[in-house]
Amino acid sequence: MTNLTSSLTIEQKLTQANRMQPRPEFLASLQVLLTNQSAKKASWTERIKMFLRQPVWVVTFALLLLLVIGTLVIGPQRVYAEFARLFGYIPGSGIVDQSAPIRVLAEPVSLTRDGITVTVTSATLSADKTQIKYRVFGIPSSAYPDREDIVGCMQPEYLRLPDGTRLVQVNFGYQPVPANVNETVFVIPCLQDTLPGKAPENWEIQLHFVPAPADMTVMPVIELTPLVQSSQTQSSPTGTAPVEAVTVNTEVETSDGYILIGQFMPQTLPGESFQQTGMLAIMDAAGKNLSYTFPQDVNENVNSDSAGGAGAGWAAQFKAAGLAYPLTIRFKGILLEQADPKASVKFTFDTGSNPQPGQTWNINQNIQLAGHTLTVTSISLGSQNSYSFNFKVGTEVYGADVEIDGTSPNGGGGSGTNNGVFERSIAYAQVPTGKLTATVFNLILVGKSMTWQTQWSPSVPRTDLPVNPTPQPGLCLTVDSLAQLQPAPASLTAGKALLYEPIEGTDKYGLVLYGLDGSGKQILAADASWGAFSPDGTQMAYPAADGIHVIDVTSKTEKILAGKSGFNLHWSPDGKKIAYVGMGDNIIDSVFVVNVDGSGFQQVSDLSYESVIGWSLDSAKLYFVIPYTGGAAWKVYSYDLSNSSLQELFTIENGTPKFLNPQLSPDGKWIAYRGRDNSSLYLVHPDGSDMHLVVDNAGVVGIAWSRSGWLGVSRYLENSDEKSVILLNPDDCQTYLLPDLHGELEGLFLP
Repeated sequence: MTNLTSSLTIEQKLTQANRMQPRPEFLASLQVLLTNQSAKKASWTERIKMFLRQPVWVVTFALLLLLVIGTLVIGPQRVYAEFARLFGYIPGSGIVDQSAPIRVLAEPVSLTRDGITVTVTSATLSADKTQIKYRVFGIPSSAYPDREDIVGCMQPEYLRLPDGTRLVQVNFGYQPVPANVNETVFVIPCLQDTLPGKAPENWEIQLHFVPAPADMTVMPVIELTPLVQSSQTQSSPTGTAPVEAVTVNTEVETSDGYILIGQFMPQTLPGESFQQTGMLAIMDAAGKNLSYTFPQDVNENVNSDSAGGAGAGWAAQFKAAGLAYPLTIRFKGILLEQADPKASVKFTFDTGSNPQPGQTWNINQNIQLAGHTLTVTSISLGSQNSYSFNFKVGTEVYGADVEIDGTSPNGGGGSGTNNGVFERSIAYAQVPTGKLTATVFNLILVGKSMTWQTQWSPSVPRTDLPVNPTPQPGLCLTVDSLAQLQPAPASLTAGKALLYEPIEGTDKYGLVLYGLDGSGKQILAADASWGAFSPDGTQMAYPAADGIHVIDVTSKTEKILAGKSGFNLHWSPDGKKIAYVGMGDNIIDSVFVVNVDGSGFQQVSDLSYESVIGWSLDSAKLYFVIPYTGGAAWKVYSYDLSNSSLQELFTIENGTPKFLNPQLSPDGKWIAYRGRDNSSLYLVHPDGSDMHLVVDNAGVVGIAWSRSGWLGVSRYLENSDEKSVILLNPDDCQTYLLPDLHGELEGLFLP
């Protein structure tokens, strides 16, 4: 991005003036001048000398004088805003350099080989880079590795110019296409992650570029780094925070608000580090907490803000109607302190001569390290040749490192203290066995609680944002109305909820049953996920390594559908079948159906990375989605089990590329799914009609329907890792809070 330091130095020296609207002819001449000047790298002194050597120096000087006078007349911020418009934000493409005309793909281009289709959906060509968006559909699951230690294709794509030049990937795109070249070939040596010979290779797709349409949306970008705002910092009563730990470096105007890009860079003393706790929080001047999302198309700028390892880049996109400025941008965390760099302690354990993956050794031994007591509770051997050491500690300990004497590991990892426990793992090409000695060292303690913050206001006030925007049709909950939710009445708390949540006193997560009022807590599976209620709420199924487990909720009796392993379980309405995403012979992540008694095993799809949506009311059809590889889109299908017929229905273009979590209502009327922002909730009919937003930007993660028609949603609380659960009736937008439930919703039963 062009360095604007010189221009900003002039701006800062100009006196404040009235903010009058500039005339269009002035802005036009200013844009031409600044575009030409931004391409030059010489100093201001050298530029003046060059101007004096040119016949047109008088005209140039006059334009510069016009710039200064115009700045005094219209105000320095508005001149700077026009300068910043040399860079623009294109939704879906990110921040681009506009010093050369923008070009785009003339039209989408597709190529199909062996049932696999590659579609280049768009391209954006700017002065600094070329961005290509493409998606792939139809890759069979058998084309992917079925083991984690096998690596598929990793060869990068590139653009080939007519003269044979290759443009390779740089800065979250490709090298810029020369201005005089409008034809290239997009080359894909092999489809990402696929195995050699399992999918077509050496794809070549001809692309044609044209000038961007005149009405193309390009939003203003203002680079704030040279205008260092005074970063206000504030500490908790237990600590102080360094100045300028939080900065706002880039401001992007969007159609309904802003994208802010900045850096979080706490300064610590030698022997200290920090751990962020919770999420970035943004609050306006009236005390309103802002809900925001992470804009996926500004990765390059976030990455550059954290270049060199000096700090973490951050970005936030939010709606700005009705906000009071300045905004306060806040991070919270704790300082971590090294107890004694020289302190260490040893203990021994014996794995035997032939330890097996999954094997656990219960140690339960107390050790003393730097004046603190740590309990080594257990050691286990993982499937990837790694030993995991589990510790129980006091609240003052954050963690420690572990090594096995006389060995050479090839990897490792671990976590900080959570609920009084932490874990460290050590991986090997070949695991050591027998009687081993472990050394525990580098004890890290929990230090002061900290708060780091700064403030921001728009560089140029906007008048295009409504104070009270009109809600969209079908929208039931917004950020503001979420804060006003009332607890559910007693008539709606007679059911039960299945939550995925931490198991107290352990480092495990499990499936826990609650009444909707928070009563009757029962841990159904202490180390499990992907639980699903039977239609009558009497049974719960979940996957495990040895098969699908089916538990009677009342008696706790359990049966196992041996050999049927997977996730994303869905019971049929008649309670006789379970659909899931699982594994077969050399097939991964495909959809299967099995009878609850273990019989009738059937594969429904042979593709990959699907998600089950649900069943038709008569249990005859199964709905599921298949993602486009490389694109945030999902193709919806129905499968008739009676005649094994597959029907393509429609495509969800606005869903998250991560975990869509689609859920079909028991009456077959609605499909609920998470939006592209990973935070909102949408509804659509199974035929693709009436697709609309229901919950806007609320941190939606868990979704579950009850057979009575109520929709349960678990969501992250504002700027927190904690969750809450709400009930929503999409027909009339009745919405209530279940205040005593705080996990991720896996199942909901409400008579």
